[in-house]
Amino acid sequence: METNPAPEEFALMTQRARAMWALGDFARAGAEQVIVAELLCRAIDIHPGERVLDVAAGSGNAALAAARRGARVTATDFVPQLLHVAARRAAVEGLVVEIEEADAQALPFPDGTFDVVLSTFGVMFAPDQARAASELVRVCRPAGRIGLTAWTPRSVMASSQATAGRFAPFPPIRGARSPIEWGTEAHVRELLGSGVTDLNTQVLTTEMCAASPAARVEFNRTYVGPTKAIFDRLDPTGQQALANELADCLQKYNRATDGTLIAPAEYLQIMATKAA
Repeated sequence: METNPAPEEFALMTQRARAMWALGDFARAGAEQVIVAELLCRAIDIHPGERVLDVAAGSGNAALAAARRGARVTATDFVPQLLHVAARRAAVEGLVVEIEEADAQALPFPDGTFDVVLSTFGVMFAPDQARAASELVRVCRPAGRIGLTAWTPRSVMASSQATAGRFAPFPPIRGARSPIEWGTEAHVRELLGSGVTDLNTQVLTTEMCAASPAARVEFNRTYVGPTKAIFDRLDPTGQQALANELADCLQKYNRATDGTLIAPAEYLQIMATKAA
């Protein structure tokens, strides 16, 4: 029977993840998905004055979307460089967003602090999924709302991550769950469990664009930390092999016929109400 990783293994995974996401400049990639956060905040019906937490906020897409609706927003992430970008973006727009460095698996807030808890393509990457899900529920007030987005197993992101994973420097830790499982309703229901009611999901699509599939690979290896980490450890032959495989993967999803890349990227939008 497969067992869950030990606490020290989760700690190692978290340490590695923090180091990888700090590489490159993920804010460049995150900026492409502003629309996802806007749609989530509209769907979950954030009202002015509500207390909103953006977990694993990255450069702040969901936090800023909530602040634009007049909410009182706190953005957290375990990569301070990304939070600095979120703070600068908020300042440019004249928005008030509190910034706090925090691990999604150990949020530094009392129980029931927030009316709404959000995460767009963020909490899904926490190594200890059960603990992260428990934290989402814990810091949300009774009858408050939880809104999440995660890439589905059929998405271009899932396929790209699986391709890159074959070149990863570390073997997977036995029993660790794939982040992509957050993109399935059954797994999210399992994670949130009896802590929530009225859980609803919807499969939506955003887009990944670039001058070409190869140009997108170059963009990702420059700015997306986990991808950059894999490329940086390979010799030139390995780098070219990975680049070719990733470009082929992107092309399979490409709907453009003019040499550019417009790849539909499927994701799951999740909305739930915390049990009263």
